[in-house]
Amino acid sequence: MDIAFELNKISNLLMIGISILVQIIIYPSFKGPDFKNFNSFHLSYSNKMFYIVAPIMLTELFSSLFLVYKNPSKTYLISLFFLLLIWLLTFLFIVPIHNFLSANHSKKRVQRMIRLNGMRTFFWLSKYLTIVFC
Repeated sequence: MDIAFELNKISNLLMIGISILVQIIIYPSFKGPDFKNFNSFHLSYSNKMFYIVAPIMLTELFSSLFLVYKNPSKTYLISLFFLLLIWLLTFLFIVPIHNFLSANHSKKRVQRMIRLNGMRTFFWLSKYLTIVFC
């Protein structure tokens, strides 16, 4: 059993699960019209989620890079491409929206974040299908 491959697969599956929960339950709840103390809630949510998601995303990144280094096959390169798209979406678009929401509630920005997370979920699923079936 290749430990890097298994770590990559497991971390990818974990992020698919988290992303689906965020897409269906968490982000839509941010749109609530009577959400009192949203800003402090959101800041608390973001800080707690960071400690759950960051180690998983880093594990996925390092295992992906290792797999490409060890075997630069088409499968691992496509998988890494999907992961780079995920990281770009996350840090160029989704994190700035989270930063904005920590100070200002905006249903429009929450809706944009939901659309972006939908794309991110699709890319995580595509990455998983690539490494498992190609």
